[in-house]
Amino acid sequence: MDSKFSVILKIVLALVIIYLGYMLYSIIQEPIQFEKLKEKRYTQVQQRLEDIRDAQKAYRAEYNRFAKDFNTLIAFVDTGKQSIIERKDSSFTYYNKTYQQDMVKDTIVTKILGYQPVKASLYGEDYDASKLQYIPTTDGEKFEMSASKIKVNDIIVPVFEAKASNKQIFEDVLDKYDQFIDKDYALTVGSLTEPTLSGNWR
Repeated sequence: MDSKFSVILKIVLALVIIYLGYMLYSIIQEPIQFEKLKEKRYTQVQQRLEDIRDAQKAYRAEYNRFAKDFNTLIAFVDTGKQSIIERKDSSFTYYNKTYQQDMVKDTIVTKILGYQPVKASLYGEDYDASKLQYIPTTDGEKFEMSASKIKVNDIIVPVFEAKASNKQIFEDVLDKYDQFIDKDYALTVGSLTEPTLSGNWR
């Protein structure tokens, strides 16, 4: 009887040791697994934000402002035309009344050579522009985007901002990796307070 009890006890202890070892391994692996997941998802979201920035830059080049919403931006990418511009340095002579003599002034001459489809120019003809608004790896979560104008050294400058919060990016694993996720952080490109088009990951 004692022999059987001893065997059972050893088996139970072995199972407990295996279980505790597995739990310890899981605890050690959890942050490593999250970092791998984070890197993969951030890379995809950053690429989409860069696509949005490219579209916004093309929109600004045509209209001297940024698109305020995705419906406008997507329609521009799908059906819009982008000017093909040639720029040349030039100069001209003018009479300066102050110095009472002819003077040379440098300038840049621009000429529109034609137009090309925005989508083909930026992404390729088969690109699905509607996906610009969606955050990759999520179940239909959308980027937050807005545009405005700010004053910088007495000059009115158009600005825009697009972002995806960690809550959106990791919506499906919030409970699992709760302790590792900064819920106040968002991947962002552009700014509504500064004249920048950079992403906050650089």
